[in-house]
Amino acid sequence: MPPKPKPNKPPVLPSASRVLVPTGPRHVSSAQVGKNSKQDERREKPTTARALVLRNGKHGARGTGEVMLISKICGREKLDLLAEDLVNKSKKAISVPFRIEQCLKIAESQCDAFIDDIANLREPDLFRHLIEAELEARTTMDPKKSDPSRNPSYVASMVGTRIHNTYMLASAWKIIKDTLHDLQKQGISDKNVKLKLKNDPALRDRYLVLYDIVNVLVNMSQARFSVLATTAPHYASYFKQTEGTDPSEPEIVFDWGNKLRQATLSFLDSIIIELCFPHETYPKAILYQLLHDAVDESPTDAKRFPQALWDAVGDLSVSVELQQILEAALLGPEGEEMKTLPRTMPEEFERWVDAQLFSEKASSEIGNFKDIIFPLEKTKNKAVLDNMWKFINLNYQSTAGQTIDSLWGLDGALDSTPQWSSYYMPSIKDSDDDSDGLPALALVKGKGKAQKKRLTVTNGAADDSYESMPGLQSVSNSSDDESDEDENSDEESEDESDESGYDTEQEEEIREMLREAMDTAHNTAWIDSANAPPGIDPFLQEDHKGNPFLKLLGSLRGRMFSSNPKLRTAPRTDALKTPPRPRPPPAAGKLTPPMTQKAAADEVEDEGDATRAAKKKKKKPKKKKLSVKPDEGMQTLAPAEETVMPPSVAKPAPAPSAAKLDATKKQSPTSPCPAATKPVAPNMSTASLSLPIEPTIAQSARSYLQSENLSSQKTKVKTRADHASIFSNTDKEKEKKGLLSKFGMSRKDKDAPAKHSWFSRLRKKPKDLMHQLLNTAEEKTGGRSEMKWEDFLKLMHEMGFQHDSSTAGSRVRFDPPDKRDKSITFHKPHPDSTIKHVKLKQFARDLKNHYGWTEEDFLKHV
Repeated sequence: MPPKPKPNKPPVLPSASRVLVPTGPRHVSSAQVGKNSKQDERREKPTTARALVLRNGKHGARGTGEVMLISKICGREKLDLLAEDLVNKSKKAISVPFRIEQCLKIAESQCDAFIDDIANLREPDLFRHLIEAELEARTTMDPKKSDPSRNPSYVASMVGTRIHNTYMLASAWKIIKDTLHDLQKQGISDKNVKLKLKNDPALRDRYLVLYDIVNVLVNMSQARFSVLATTAPHYASYFKQTEGTDPSEPEIVFDWGNKLRQATLSFLDSIIIELCFPHETYPKAILYQLLHDAVDESPTDAKRFPQALWDAVGDLSVSVELQQILEAALLGPEGEEMKTLPRTMPEEFERWVDAQLFSEKASSEIGNFKDIIFPLEKTKNKAVLDNMWKFINLNYQSTAGQTIDSLWGLDGALDSTPQWSSYYMPSIKDSDDDSDGLPALALVKGKGKAQKKRLTVTNGAADDSYESMPGLQSVSNSSDDESDEDENSDEESEDESDESGYDTEQEEEIREMLREAMDTAHNTAWIDSANAPPGIDPFLQEDHKGNPFLKLLGSLRGRMFSSNPKLRTAPRTDALKTPPRPRPPPAAGKLTPPMTQKAAADEVEDEGDATRAAKKKKKKPKKKKLSVKPDEGMQTLAPAEETVMPPSVAKPAPAPSAAKLDATKKQSPTSPCPAATKPVAPNMSTASLSLPIEPTIAQSARSYLQSENLSSQKTKVKTRADHASIFSNTDKEKEKKGLLSKFGMSRKDKDAPAKHSWFSRLRKKPKDLMHQLLNTAEEKTGGRSEMKWEDFLKLMHEMGFQHDSSTAGSRVRFDPPDKRDKSITFHKPHPDSTIKHVKLKQFARDLKNHYGWTEEDFLKHV
């Protein structure tokens, strides 16, 4: 039979709907999707679009004539347009409000960060890596010259520079932190700050002094950032030393003959160059806002910053942030008038200025330890590193008459007590959540926005660009290396995007403007701009303002900064007070070895027993005789032998009185042990403390027994449990035990449950990350593993922290869940965001010092 004919299908009619249907990308490979999105992002930058709108509104559709293409604009002109617009908006917009708590968080976290840096410089397993990073950041490699890092004198000078700068910044932030605490105690709050400054002259002077100190700190941080930029691989070619200056400390100016074109066409480089030189054209806060926007829209451009330079950007940006908050209380005509009022800098600031002068000289004396620490591998030995710090303290004592900690006002700053006060309260949501994945970050971009509706099958985040089905994955045999090469090529092309993309006509015009700017700089004294009249100066004439190269040269003309890596802000060259003469070291024969606290207590107890025995052996005196010779009274209690104490940073504890010693002896053996006392400095000896001597009075045997409570009858000790009655404890015992005793917790362990409650709530993956961070026994790599920065952020969020990375640079502040605990600051690794094992060890040490996180506590409660 013939086959049946197929039924005819009805023709497909076109849809009459005019609704737009979104479609996903039509690429087989997901790598191609990323490529095109990068190219689209590179073509359309928000800052460029905003600058073009501003230029068209200001100069017409064709701009000022330096760039004809409507979609292309040079970096320097873009900077000028955006900065001028932000300055105009800042005059009309609401400023940053004054927040005293935010100021304290910034000051405390920055001060603790530099103090932690000092502590890490004393650690044998971290010192070498920190100094090697300092050498890499401050050394410009010249193939024609020998490597300076192989010179012991150069390495020792960098050690002295790092110690000087770290102590100087830590001391400055400590002065700011203490001043803010004093202002808060005097009643300044967010609401009454302007009223307090208006009505209280003493408080106003204190606030203005704080504002001046913050301004000094901002200038100091800018000088640190500028010097580091001169040795960065990408930015070193923009600078050169001026001729005719002091060869030991030459001044740095812009090298207009080397890379004037690149500095003018690149938006990011224009911002960095403007930030490096003092007396900037625009406020630092405006420049940092533009820098933040430039890095956000082109993340790969930020890879040209080395780690040290990016850290300096973060430290400078947070100083500028604090400056802006303090300026909020001085806005308006009254605030401007307050800024002009005369005020005297406090004594602690003058001591800080004197410390700069003494430290600059003492840190240059490297002859007694340069051979001890070279090569740097020797500093892994704790004895070698301790000897280096011993010689450094000797240098400071010979120069300033004080140790380095005393000179900078940081006595006891390294001996802070860890504190963790937050309790974790489990909720229903946490108990129902059985997943082992990490939670979302505490602070994410676009917080509060509603997420898009997700489809049934997805492979991306909720904010994906397309709501259709995910694109097909590549099934070819392409390797990961090829994709890496594609990413590298994209990065290289993106780095050159600011300088490329001009057609032939535009390129010719750029060459003409560049040639005009070079000729003008050659024919005039570009560095000396003090005696140039505005009408004759070619950099300021109206007919040359359309040339962006002349604009850049005109803005940088006459601006320079010091090349000295050692920070210095002292306006004077001599100290106000001459340093005290250093005390000669005590003779070796008079020194006694330090005793432990237990041995010293035993010696005092033996002396008390001997005294009591001597009293018992005395003959019974007559009752009428009530006076005694002073010599006989002095023999009753023999004073401890006086010993010469070696110089120490810690202050000795006051000597216990005789009444306290007697009360200690009267305690019964069944009495509970007293609370743990604070640890005593290792070089302190309680035996060398002189006990107070009181004259003795002759008394009868009965009165002696009554005074010593030896005639009283023994009372029966009750063994009834304390929980039998709530009224069994006295009021004094209730005050000692407190509320925590009802729950079985002692006061000395009150911080432990708070810390342990957070450890016990960690899930599987965060628990593994905590094992890695604390380097526990379950960590199989032996402390050599690395951690992604994103995982570290999520682990900190799992412990209740919130992070603030709003400022430019690598600085990230973590705020603990309890406001009573201090915040902590870390620098994000850059350009690679992976935390290396040495940096991870540094993070773990800082967390232990701040919050008391230990391996034992973690293993006990997981």
